Amino acid sequence: MKVHKKNPSWMAGGMATMLLCTLLFSCNNEDFLESGNPEKACDNICFGISSDKNVQTRGYAGSDDEGYTADRFVLRSDDSADTLCVRAIVSDGINVSGFEGEQALTRATPVDKDNFYDKFHVLAYWSKNGASVDQFYMNTNASNSAASVGTGAKWSTEQIYYWPGADHSFQFYAWAPTDAGGLTTPSSPQDKSLAYTVPEAATDQKDIVVATTNEIQGDNNAAVPLTFKHICTAVRFAVGSQMQPGSIKSVALKGVKNAGTYDMAGGTWSIGNATVDFSQTLNKETTGTEANGDAITSPEGTFMMLPQTLPAGATVEVVFVNANNQERTLTASIGNTEWTMGTTVTYKLSITPEYELEFSDIPSEVDAHYDIIPIKINAKDVEGNWTITSNQNWVTIKSALTSYEKDGYWLNATTGNYSDYCSSEGVAVERQQTLDKLGNGEVELYLFVSENSSTADRTVTLTLSKDGRETATIDVVQKCPNWQGNLGWEVIEENLTLPYGFKWDRKVTLQKTLTGNWLEKNIEEWLTKQAFKVQPTDFLEWLGSLLRPTLVDYVNIARSGDVMTVVVDYSNIANVTSAMSATDGQANTWNLYSNVGGASFEGEQNLINSGYAIVSESGSNEDTKNFAALYAVKLNAFDIHKGGSGNQITYAIIPEQTDIKWYLPAINQFSDGAGLSGQYWSSTANNDNNNANAYSWNSSSQSIPRMDLHKVRAVRQKP
Repeated sequence: MKVHKKNPSWMAGGMATMLLCTLLFSCNNEDFLESGNPEKACDNICFGISSDKNVQTRGYAGSDDEGYTADRFVLRSDDSADTLCVRAIVSDGINVSGFEGEQALTRATPVDKDNFYDKFHVLAYWSKNGASVDQFYMNTNASNSAASVGTGAKWSTEQIYYWPGADHSFQFYAWAPTDAGGLTTPSSPQDKSLAYTVPEAATDQKDIVVATTNEIQGDNNAAVPLTFKHICTAVRFAVGSQMQPGSIKSVALKGVKNAGTYDMAGGTWSIGNATVDFSQTLNKETTGTEANGDAITSPEGTFMMLPQTLPAGATVEVVFVNANNQERTLTASIGNTEWTMGTTVTYKLSITPEYELEFSDIPSEVDAHYDIIPIKINAKDVEGNWTITSNQNWVTIKSALTSYEKDGYWLNATTGNYSDYCSSEGVAVERQQTLDKLGNGEVELYLFVSENSSTADRTVTLTLSKDGRETATIDVVQKCPNWQGNLGWEVIEENLTLPYGFKWDRKVTLQKTLTGNWLEKNIEEWLTKQAFKVQPTDFLEWLGSLLRPTLVDYVNIARSGDVMTVVVDYSNIANVTSAMSATDGQANTWNLYSNVGGASFEGEQNLINSGYAIVSESGSNEDTKNFAALYAVKLNAFDIHKGGSGNQITYAIIPEQTDIKWYLPAINQFSDGAGLSGQYWSSTANNDNNNANAYSWNSSSQSIPRMDLHKVRAVRQKP
């Protein structure tokens, strides 16, 4: 290259004059400024500082703001349930604590104003009289002659370059380090790009910084500011909120792009499509007492990566050896996330996630009949959606129940009537194998389990996941019936005792003042009567009952003006003569259910739920809503029916006797092989209303008072 010098007679000791270069060092507009006078005139080309007060923004090394959370995910092992949970933190600037006052390092340590390289390379792109000159005016290294940049260091070149005059102009391009492996620099003024392939070893990867200027006239005679910017992305690993004892054997970034071209003029990257893996062996011992944020990778082990949108197959891999010396390879996808130029991405590893998503209350076994199982999920600190999945179509999930479902009736969800019914009550239909939920804290959901009438137990696996990553799984076994010949028994002994019933003495009066217009009041009166009508025996009978409902014998409904009065006298329910079979429990159960008006028997609570108030009650106030035969009926599945028109739409279950698959066994259907222990109600009544007895089983038949509390075990016939 031709060197341009002034006449030596002008130099007045110019050979002793050193090229002054004070640096402006920045990370995404975070400029590290040192003291000096940017307006100082000089006849040789020198580099000074400009006064930029916007020195510190989010994520600057030493600030209290660690950055923002870009992602959370779970690293899971293929061969165990062990997990390491990860929080990805992105902070502006390439910064790692612990570099203040250090000399420039030769490995992959991030650099700052107090830890700059000992030299940088500078190119001066040259124009004369407005036309580009086909050679560089400067193409040389500038070296640091002082201890560090922060001490007012001066930078010099082997040659001295002077301002050539107003006919000339320059743009300065500089980068450091000068010896970065894999870096290809411009060879002619037609090129303003840096081609870079990231070295395989983290210790060989350099924190590349670049500075550029606008067009500067050749008679500038003043210091030129150079603002160096990080053009890579630093990736490091640190401890999260918790870490278990053991050893982090290695960390790796897999399937990431490693080559590209940086346009110094435009300040942008063009990244190639090839992907490679980067890893480093750490053998980092962990005690479980590490503080949040403690480094896992050393400063010189910081990965210096190309800025990019990570390919879909990109992963983080951590090899962890626990305290029992069990080695686990834990992987998680980081695909489609962003590594932004000039930032530091810190993957914080924890033994537990920054959020908790786990099953907190769920049975390990359920019985063979239809069932609605409430479960609880601990979703502490979960942000956004999470998902629960059943891997079997005989278990679906719902987040809220309709009125019938709250009363324990298992409704078939395969008809349009079910959707309409849910909508009428403002309840989501759901009943899905996969359910997305939003929110945190303790969440209650409901499993709808179909019956298992086979001869083998079966298992469903429930899975909780966040952003496609599993956080918990649990297996629930549904038992098959305990088959004794053609009769199958419930298997699980519940902590539940009930009366046989039909000797209640409770009488209650409820009232409500109707509101609204004339039509609305009439509709509410109609709905009240619908709640206490005689159980229809088929669909046609039910349609007729919509116009002229026949009330059950134990209920009287009257309206005086706007006041509705409902009197329920349970003492009028004592007819058990239709349930005296010693061998047909299914018929007994159906007749007992029909005698109380079916679902109408639960109308009292429904009235209270709709705003009725109890104005008087008498008797022993026994719990009339639960009795042995009703328990058995609710172990079956029912269709929901829709009737009426306009504003007078009603929904109801209309059980028929053939719907009752599970029932209370008759006294002669009991068997020692059923595995019963204690006193159990049969469905067989004793027509002794004076003593109000019914038959129970405790290794033999016994006639006892109907209101005694005893166990219940339902049965079904083999299909």
